[in-house]
Amino acid sequence: MNSDNIYISELIGNEISVKKSSNVNNVSIHGKLINETKNMMFIKNGNKIMKIQKHKTIFTIKYGNCLYDVNGDMIIIRPEDRTKDKRKIYKRLRSR
Repeated sequence: MNSDNIYISELIGNEISVKKSSNVNNVSIHGKLINETKNMMFIKNGNKIMKIQKHKTIFTIKYGNCLYDVNGDMIIIRPEDRTKDKRKIYKRLRSR
């Protein structure tokens, strides 16, 4: 899988960590991604569920045996639409 294909993949169930964020308290939060909405990622860290905004956040996602950095601004779209309408995501990736 190339790095652009991660943006159109199903991310729920993968290990995820926050690499950069506009909220410094969120940096280095890690765990399993249990849910995703248009603007938020829900990460289960032990017994806690952390809500992290996608805007201005860089996530590191373990997909298979590889780690990918994902810009949250590129995936501010409903997850079901992201996996269906690949053209919107590829257009955003080309314009960055």
